[in-house]
Amino acid sequence: MDPKPITLYEWIIERFTVAGRAEFVEQLATTFEQLVEPQARVLDLCCGAGPFSFLFERLGAEVTGLDNAPFMIDLARQEAGRRGSSIEFVLADVLEHDLRSQHYDLVTFIGNTVSDFPLEAAVRLVEKVETALRPGGRFVIHYIDGAYAFIEGSYPKEEDEQLEPVKITRRFKTYRAEDSAIVETYRNESTHEEYDYTSYLYTAPMVRRIVGARLALEQSIRLSERSFVDVFRNPAAPLRPVRQAARGTRPRDQANG
Repeated sequence: MDPKPITLYEWIIERFTVAGRAEFVEQLATTFEQLVEPQARVLDLCCGAGPFSFLFERLGAEVTGLDNAPFMIDLARQEAGRRGSSIEFVLADVLEHDLRSQHYDLVTFIGNTVSDFPLEAAVRLVEKVETALRPGGRFVIHYIDGAYAFIEGSYPKEEDEQLEPVKITRRFKTYRAEDSAIVETYRNESTHEEYDYTSYLYTAPMVRRIVGARLALEQSIRLSERSFVDVFRNPAAPLRPVRQAARGTRPRDQANG
């Protein structure tokens, strides 16, 4: 992956720490309580600083977290040390790393990370996930419908992305229709560095078509008007029902979704 996006995430790292993601983790905790079995093997793709990895361990799983940003993995390992955690945090490119075959009960892809991947890479990722899942294993993907803000008219062409500890501004640059890519310029106002960051627009039907070509859609949770969590199952085994929570709760709307 281009190192520029990694640098960008380092600028805005605070929102990806365990503390910065705490509200989102708790929002989805009830859902994962139903999906994570004791001693389950869980692979947390693009895990960042590990907020969801630690949730899965708390629920009794054996967890591997994978990310290609060195500073993210460093933060995750430091937090694991403080907690006495046994999570294995791996620095690697998800598209190149060997995810093993039929090894995991659950693979997760949280935080709209799919928008970092062009279509061909997303298809390849799902193929790797299918191979990594045990029969009957599940894949959970969180994503934001990228078309919603444009159509609704709420997408800001320029705004302050972050004010503290460093002011970061974001400005829309262009949209590439040929690959559904949005190019934005992020500027570090302290160093005057600028990076063009490319993300890819996905809609709910697109995600379900890509993942559904390999895995069976089992459950969809709508967090807000444009934010979704979909649960897919490896169809190599009969349907294994989702465990119900002790008290029926529905995740509240994601504030920034």
